[in-house]
Formats: sequence, C-alpha cells, structure tokens
Amino acid sequence: EEIKSSLELIENESRRCGEIVKNLLVFARAAPMNPEPADLNAVLDRSARLVRHQLEISNIQLQLELDRALPLVHCDAAHIEQVLLALIMNAIDAMPRGGNLWLRTRSLPQSRQIEIQVRDDGAGIPPEVLPRLFEPFVTTKESGKGVGLGLAISKNIIERHHGVIE
Repeated sequence: EEIKSSLELIENESRRCGEIVKNLLVFARAAPMNPEPADLNAVLDRSARLVRHQLEISNIQLQLELDRALPLVHCDAAHIEQVLLALIMNAIDAMPRGGNLWLRTRSLPQSRQIEIQVRDDGAGIPPEVLPRLFEPFVTTKESGKGVGLGLAISKNIIERHHGVIE
C-alpha cells in the first residue's frame, strides 16, 4: 500500500512537472501571430460559451456587457481568446462559493482603443502580490492548482498586440 501511494505521488508530480515544462516552453517561445480584422465581441462570446458549464457548476452568474458599436480590431483572435480564458478561469478560481463574473467591451474613440474588462466579486488579490502579478511563477493559488504562468503569458500576448493589461 505504501509503494502504491508513493507511485501515485510520483505519477502526479511527474504530470505536474510536465505541465510546468510545457507552459515554460509556451512562455519562452511566443507563438507566431496571425493578425486579421476580428470582432472582439464574438471572441468574448465564444470564450464565455467555452466555460459556460464551468460557470454553471461553480454557481457563477455571467453578466455580458458588450458594446454593439465596437469596430473590428486587427488582432490574433485565438491569442486574445487565450488571454480571456486565462482571466475567466482565474475569476472562477477566485469564487469557490459562486458569485458574479462581468465581461465587458467598450470603445474608447478619443484614444482609438478598445477596452475589455473582466471583473468578478471573488476574494481579490493581496496588495503585496499586485506589483508582481504579471511575473512568471507568481500565483495566489494553492499548491498544485497553478504554476503562475497564465498572467505572464497573457501580458506577453497583450503587449505583442500593442495593448495594456492591468
């Protein structure tokens, strides 16, 4: 029984190490971008549909606030979707007892920018973590729940699109 338990632990930790290495490779080798005109509302809606079941079982109410006058944006929609999914999954993790998740788009015509806002009423981020939030391996999740690369990768993607994430 002790050997079986040890082997299961080795298997689980090996799998976790493999995920860390895979994420490091993704982080170190930025995938090529394929920018083209995209409807960010459609990207946001697709991201929300991908996690709808997870939202339901987590008792999280989704509030979509989409600016219907949003212009098309020259971007790699798949990369933007990756960022949105990372932010949405972080929001879900931050609300283990349920809550609300707001996904909002709006056009800022004065600055010729588009804003995407992902907001939740989860526990929040400790103030001492905020200055390092986008650094690799910084995480507020319990051990084994994340390696702290999601936001670092997201920041890289957004910066490659000449955007800002905060």
